[in-house]
Amino acid sequence: MKAVIVEEPGGFENLHIGDTPNPKGEIVIKVKHAGLNPIDVNTIKGKTNYKISPFPHIPGAEIAGIVEESKNDKFKPGDRVIVYPRFFDNSCTYCISGKQHLCEFGGIYGATSNGGFAEFFAAPAMNFLKIPDAVDFEDAVGLPVGGLTSYHALLEANLKAGERVLVVGASGNTGQYAVILSKIFGAEVYFYSRKKWLTDYGAIEWKGETVDLIINSLGTEFFKNFLPYLNKEGRIVTFGTYTGKLTEIDLAYLYTGERKIIGSTGGTLSELQDLLRIVKNYRIKTKVWKHFKYTEIKEALQQYDSKDGRIIIDF
Repeated sequence: MKAVIVEEPGGFENLHIGDTPNPKGEIVIKVKHAGLNPIDVNTIKGKTNYKISPFPHIPGAEIAGIVEESKNDKFKPGDRVIVYPRFFDNSCTYCISGKQHLCEFGGIYGATSNGGFAEFFAAPAMNFLKIPDAVDFEDAVGLPVGGLTSYHALLEANLKAGERVLVVGASGNTGQYAVILSKIFGAEVYFYSRKKWLTDYGAIEWKGETVDLIINSLGTEFFKNFLPYLNKEGRIVTFGTYTGKLTEIDLAYLYTGERKIIGSTGGTLSELQDLLRIVKNYRIKTKVWKHFKYTEIKEALQQYDSKDGRIIIDF
């Protein structure tokens, strides 16, 4: 099969389209779409927070496709599916408690194991979820990383109806879902972005208002400068380091107002199932900027920082 392959030590110059053996597993899918997310960009650059494995490496953490082969009665050829992007042993303390994303012996497809930037992808049946008939492929492919990361973060922050939320980097993959889902939660949503179309989702452009919750997916550049706008007992949730992973914090400001910093990563398999139902029931659609063929992956990467919505890679 054809696949996007990055050679060690990473970098766009070490990326190419190549031939690799077809994968084998309980479920094999023909990949239709894959999302392009910061984790993919950083993996290709060789600058991820995870130990990339194996090399040569196939990136791609966000995958949607059609079942090609199945050794499990739950799925049959032709089923439309998305992939829960964490592999897990289902027996460690975290897995038993339903937190597969924190598995002691697990990892992330596309980073610590080969991913879905390929014509075919294989994994255990427990990693696949059927896409409801009412949900388009284009809307489903953004859920395993962009949607789930935001949904889990809002749950971790215990967002309540009536609270004020500020979404930083709101036009990005996770940002769009954070805006849409926060509205569904009943929050008053503000966005920090140059993209004014976010008002179409009911969000308000941020002008320095204080808020109860800040969603920061971008890291250093947007951490310290926004902390002063948290109300007392406010929370800031962080789950990305695209602009860096080190920052400074005024500890006195933090503890005197009982403000909280919450780290969040990915999400659980159960949450992804819930999210699929939410997308179906609310008919959620995010803004897609461009589709690129997998053979155009370098062009997609070069345009990533100037994108105006999500990027989808087609196979």
